[in-house]
Amino acid sequence: MTSRSVPEYRVTLPKELVADLARQAAGLPEWRLGNDGLLSPETAARYHAVLAGLPRLAEFTTTCHQLLGAPDGEGFAVFELAALLDAAESEEAGLRAVTALLSLIATPLRAFDNWPLWKPLGTNLATTPMHINVVNSTLPPDYIAQLCLRPDPRGQGHSLVSQVRRAMDRLGYADAELLTHPKYVEGSFFELTGVGEERQPFPILDGLPPSEGFVRFTAKMFADTDPADPYIKAARALERELITGKRRFLLGRGDLLIANQHLCCHGREALGGGQEDVPEDERLLLLQIFLRGQARHTATPEVMA
Repeated sequence: MTSRSVPEYRVTLPKELVADLARQAAGLPEWRLGNDGLLSPETAARYHAVLAGLPRLAEFTTTCHQLLGAPDGEGFAVFELAALLDAAESEEAGLRAVTALLSLIATPLRAFDNWPLWKPLGTNLATTPMHINVVNSTLPPDYIAQLCLRPDPRGQGHSLVSQVRRAMDRLGYADAELLTHPKYVEGSFFELTGVGEERQPFPILDGLPPSEGFVRFTAKMFADTDPADPYIKAARALERELITGKRRFLLGRGDLLIANQHLCCHGREALGGGQEDVPEDERLLLLQIFLRGQARHTATPEVMA
């Protein structure tokens, strides 16, 4: 399915799938959400009915499972969807087509009540430190996906992904043991749906297998902390390993980054200099969506089988 072997996480959709999906996009309904913040079963069923029978669709889902779900893999993928966005009759139709494709992998989730299902991320000029999303909940989203509609015209704003389980394996025992204690705090918790209850303070390492648990890391938690605190020092040691193992790449227009939060942390580097001379509507624009694993709408999450 991929048109080139390196890097293996980048995947191009087959032309025949793009053409048929673009033709079907206009017939896809607008998404509706349930009270649990998830894409409604009725909308998901209609998406699946429209997509059923499209050429090489099973190949797409198999590729997603292989790249995102393998415990010893990287846990992320970048799908090149510019051709799909170009072929759709409107940006809205193209976004519905992308949402329909994602619904085959996991269920789209609006975790923040005041956000749209696809939240724009384009106005932050600074670095986004390495993290998983909604780290202070009992049930963080299983996946995040980011769709690039406009790259940074200054050629910066690289995306970062790091395999957090592999980073944990490189830590010494003493640091890893400290990370199992509920000593970490980050952010507020309100107007959230579909992510369980507040978990704060939280441990970074919950002791569950990768298919169920999370490594609740976020570099944002270091604000106003004592660098001599042994728990903070252990978290900094994990951060160093994440930086050592990070993958760094630019997203182009139409690139869709999907990351498994059970296996990966993600972030973004700062945009290029001279942004004050770039109109805001020409700066980097990413749209972000959360996904809930199919088997885990109300229980402890599971990665795709």
